[in-house]
Amino acid sequence: MTTTLNVFGTKPENAILVADNIPNLRCNCQEGQWKIGDEALGNKLECSILKFSKYYGGLGQTKDTLWGQLFFVTENSGTSPDIYRECLIVTYQKTRSLSSFLNLITKLQCQGVEAAEGVFIASFVKHSGQKPDENGVVKPINYYSINWQWRERTESDNSIDQLVAALEYSEKFIDLEGTAKMKCLDGLSIPEVQQIISKNQPLLEPNF
Repeated sequence: MTTTLNVFGTKPENAILVADNIPNLRCNCQEGQWKIGDEALGNKLECSILKFSKYYGGLGQTKDTLWGQLFFVTENSGTSPDIYRECLIVTYQKTRSLSSFLNLITKLQCQGVEAAEGVFIASFVKHSGQKPDENGVVKPINYYSINWQWRERTESDNSIDQLVAALEYSEKFIDLEGTAKMKCLDGLSIPEVQQIISKNQPLLEPNF
């Protein structure tokens, strides 16, 4: 008789793991790298998105900002080898990166395409700018944003059946830590969204 030790369990074969603690793949726009914690995992990502939500609030050092929350599964093709495979991951997009994503979704909708049936490609794009240092001296800086593109699904990608099976665990598609200082905007009316945003915006002096 073979003795086995089963404490944490393993992923079922040919299935997508929806863990109790979903990994947060952070977009490091200073380095142009995807990270989990402090570990740099590479700069290439192709993925299938299973859920998208809009939030408003703070994450990390960024406050009072519109965020896009994406739950996704990576695809082997075009993804850096150290980024986790066959498990659900969450990430957040803001400003220029979020605009790129939303513009792509609108473009596909206009073409009559259900974007979730294909594969998203996230590429880092380098930008240059200026920012004052701790002494107030303006210095040149480089930073990155995400440019989102899309392609059709192939046989080598996760199958639609696998993705649909993962959606059976959609009640676990939550990230309490990442959204601790945010409010979800899904399903709210425009006046309700405006009220949430206006409460967090500083009052401006009138410009006569």
